Amino acid sequence: MKLIIGGATGFVGKEVLRQALRSPEITSIVTLGRRAVVVSEEHKSKIIDIVMEAQEHFSDSVIEQIADADACIWTIAITLTKSKTSPPEEVKKVTRDYALAALDAVAKSNNTGKPIRFVYVSGTGVTRDLDQDVGPIASLAGPGYFNLRNKLEVELLEYAARSGGRVKVCCARPAFILGDRGPGFKMPNYGGHEILTVEREVMVAAMLKQCVEGIEMDPLGNDDLIRIGEEALPRYG
Repeated sequence: MKLIIGGATGFVGKEVLRQALRSPEITSIVTLGRRAVVVSEEHKSKIIDIVMEAQEHFSDSVIEQIADADACIWTIAITLTKSKTSPPEEVKKVTRDYALAALDAVAKSNNTGKPIRFVYVSGTGVTRDLDQDVGPIASLAGPGYFNLRNKLEVELLEYAARSGGRVKVCCARPAFILGDRGPGFKMPNYGGHEILTVEREVMVAAMLKQCVEGIEMDPLGNDDLIRIGEEALPRYG
């Protein structure tokens, strides 16, 4: 199968790439991002790495290389904590515009006759009820951040519904993702709020399972990612 990874050099994306490279079921990988990926010689034949400066615009050349993929995992977004210090227009562009552009590109380039599985990495606290108060977690993000991400999930699903069967969407909503974040890392202070967690390799195994075997449910909450991922980890991790 052919897998597209959006953001393969990021914290989550590089684990997606690691597990995908190990999987014999995934025979072709296309990575999209602002930085080039680094892989060993043995894996170079399996991967096409595309560096895109403007990720809201997919050229004809890029469209050709991503065409007829079976699945896409999209990890690119401004994180909860970084949204507080990032300009709102940058948050919108990276978090929303890039994702919708990617969904549009993979759907329109899909001529396989079956829906491409688009797994979007959303986050905890996100809801599709646009009138619902997300609660205290909203104070940890920049202005309008959760409103943006809430609407984005709705937009992704609406696009899929209009796609004529070209794409199926699944939104993963991990809590705080544990993993190797480098020297000097400290757990964030969420103002006394309980911090739910998920291991990075576990959540990625859960997402890959959706790509390879089919989407089981949407959305995938943190507990779902742990349950599915722990079962799938021996196969994908």
